[in-house]
Amino acid sequence: MVATDKLFAGSIPEIYDRYLVPLIFESYARDLAERITGVAPRDVLETAAGTGVLTAAIASHLPAHVHIVATDLNQPMLDYAASRSSLRGRITWRQADAMALPFEKATFDVIACQFGVMFFPDRIGGYKEARRVLKPAGCFLFNVWDRIANNEFADVVTEALAKVFPQDPPMFMARTPHGYHDVARIREELSAAGFQDISIETVDHTSKAKST
Repeated sequence: MVATDKLFAGSIPEIYDRYLVPLIFESYARDLAERITGVAPRDVLETAAGTGVLTAAIASHLPAHVHIVATDLNQPMLDYAASRSSLRGRITWRQADAMALPFEKATFDVIACQFGVMFFPDRIGGYKEARRVLKPAGCFLFNVWDRIANNEFADVVTEALAKVFPQDPPMFMARTPHGYHDVARIREELSAAGFQDISIETVDHTSKAKST
């Protein structure tokens, strides 16, 4: 498949938020938000915010005085996130490229990224940018998917699509969302970006779809 399978525009943000977010993102967003709460930050930056599932979780876990900036490269996804009535007036929304963050050095206590670093064209570069805008004692918290074979939902969908399109099977799920799972590689790239105190933990949640 061509690179157009990376686009998130038109009706995709709404469909993404309505169906995929409750099914495979919400439980991990709560987990990440709880970890952020443990840091007790005053200034939080979220990159690759998408439709705002982690943004909402962060806002619900942190006191109102905490400054939260949510960014995404994809404007339609960010527009959809900003339309959430529960987040109006609480979040600063800004289109931004994680490869070149428009913020001063040492601005944030925490940078969070929910299932977004897999999409970075230069992960070490993106990690360096995160480190640049973090305060000296700041924390960079992010999560990634394990290999697709260990994620039943994504694996079944990919196998089903391959049967429908055997000549040109859509490999986006295996190639990108589930293509960055090697712990040694992740640790190596974070180290190359200057991070020193690196902790990696496997989190296992079972997704449940709503009955219709």
